[in-house]
Amino acid sequence: MSALPALPQDLDELHLPIPVQPRPPRPRPVRTWFRRHGPDLAWLTPLLTLTGFVHAAGMARAPAFTEAEGRAVARIADGAWSLPGDLGLAQLAAWTGPSGALDRATHAVAGGREALLVVLLLGVVLLWVLARRLGVARPAAAVAVVVFAVSPPALHLHRMVLVENLAVLWMLLALVLATARRRQSVAFPAAGVAVLLAVLTQTTFLVVAPFVAWTMWQQVTARAWRLALAGVSAATAAGAYVYVLLSLGGPEVVAPERWWALDPVLMVVGPVAAGAALVFRPLRPAAAALLTLVLLIVVPGGTPPVALPIAALPIAALLVPATAHRLIVRLLSVRGRPEALPLTIMTTTAAAALVVAVTATWPGELRPLLRGDPVAPVEQAERWLEANVPRDARLMVDHTLRADLLRSGFAGGGLLPFTSFPAAASPEPLLPLDVAVSVDEPFEPHPPGWIHYDYIVSTAALRSDDTDRPDVRTALAESTVVAAFGGGEDRVEVRAIHPLGRAVTEAVAAGDRRTVRHATGQLLRNESLTFDPAARSVAAAGLVDPRLVIVLGKLSATQDLDVSLPALPGEDDGVRRQLVLSALPTRDEAARLALWLLGQPPPFTPSQVDADGTTVIATYSLTAPRGLLPDPPRHDRP
Repeated sequence: MSALPALPQDLDELHLPIPVQPRPPRPRPVRTWFRRHGPDLAWLTPLLTLTGFVHAAGMARAPAFTEAEGRAVARIADGAWSLPGDLGLAQLAAWTGPSGALDRATHAVAGGREALLVVLLLGVVLLWVLARRLGVARPAAAVAVVVFAVSPPALHLHRMVLVENLAVLWMLLALVLATARRRQSVAFPAAGVAVLLAVLTQTTFLVVAPFVAWTMWQQVTARAWRLALAGVSAATAAGAYVYVLLSLGGPEVVAPERWWALDPVLMVVGPVAAGAALVFRPLRPAAAALLTLVLLIVVPGGTPPVALPIAALPIAALLVPATAHRLIVRLLSVRGRPEALPLTIMTTTAAAALVVAVTATWPGELRPLLRGDPVAPVEQAERWLEANVPRDARLMVDHTLRADLLRSGFAGGGLLPFTSFPAAASPEPLLPLDVAVSVDEPFEPHPPGWIHYDYIVSTAALRSDDTDRPDVRTALAESTVVAAFGGGEDRVEVRAIHPLGRAVTEAVAAGDRRTVRHATGQLLRNESLTFDPAARSVAAAGLVDPRLVIVLGKLSATQDLDVSLPALPGEDDGVRRQLVLSALPTRDEAARLALWLLGQPPPFTPSQVDADGTTVIATYSLTAPRGLLPDPPRHDRP
């Protein structure tokens, strides 16, 4: 039987209220997420905008293209990569392929740098999350993001097409997952996978693996987990240190002295902040990682791999504001005690000195990265090559130029990277005559010698190669400058290679100048031709293409002309092969003269003729046949 009271027959007689269970509130996960993460999102959105804008401003121009970038982009464009050994190139190809960056950008390397902008923005988000999980206040985390993305060494390194920048992204993801306090059974294995991807992307990042394990060790309490993580950390640390010692002496992307010039403040404050961060338990793994990277850069004495400073940069950017924040909190905790005043004075003085040092160093290094254009000479050299050199010519170039010239229609077999030439072989000790020599190495064909090439393009990447390559060295010595662009370290020279030697070629060129000088001397005395002062001095020196001399001789018999002999871009010191004829009576006369020039038989046909009003500009090809002018009389010869 039921213990509940019986309901009345007539429900209208029921006056007592019937209790109704209240409906549970409907879950609103989006509102809950924004209430929890809204402040972080409000801080992070302008930071992403700022860092993305600064990184994108001039990323296709500065820093100058390096041989390592050209080699990476060339392998991506050719599809010459395979998994798992080239995981970094595969990640870059995953962006450049679908987006068409290599075809869309002006330079192939600039297209590769587009992918690094996406990598930087993802790294900014991960660094912010890591800082917040380590208990860093939002203003200090914002400073860490700015140092990581906007400081001079950050812009210099993060813009380069280097797989190390991708490995940094996986390293930050591993540290973020290692600091997880919930769902550790999923986060910790994911952190291990992230470390593995970082190592497969760039093997040097094995150095960071022990400190990721140390971070996970701080989050767990079970003794078995701590012992396992400690063993993994010790074994990985030993292997990583040995690997870095064996990898010293690789190619330099950024010279160690250049790191100091880019940002001496961060180079000093970073290790100091790491030493101070060892006092605070959450920051100890990151501090120990930075100190280890600094020791690996400084102590062995060889050329450190570029992966070491790239890996140290985000950790230093995190530790400097994080340590400052912890020290300020510690200082506020002793407020009112006798030691508070001297600590306040010391902290204020150090902060002021740091701000003054950053203000004094950052603008000078950021200006060339944001406004400089070291790629301009390379672009000018490419346009000159496309306009003046046959597509089937044979050129010795660096990888950055080769990728762009291939897109311009040059034959791939004629564009040889200078790194393809073998290095100088070290002398080996002579073996006794009775010892048999076994040939176990596979046959590797070498490129033909330097005499089989027409031009060598001397760029900053080629000149910075510290490998002794006899063919490249001889080609530079036995060549003369045909066109030059820019100046200083960024100067680009297109040099014509002379198989018979530079001395023979210069002797022949001196004889040709004497012949041209004798012929132009007669033109200078012709009253029908009026040379401007610059053209007169050039003609008197014999620096005129013989085809121009013969064409001017024909024209002097029919009409009066004003003559200019301007230098083409990059050919200021070379033979003038552009003819400007002005003072024509009408536009129709200028048009008839242009048609007359185009109708001349080879080799006197200009490669380009332009008529601008009453002025005609004729440009001839790069090389003129020899023997067009008669030899001067004997009394004019030396």
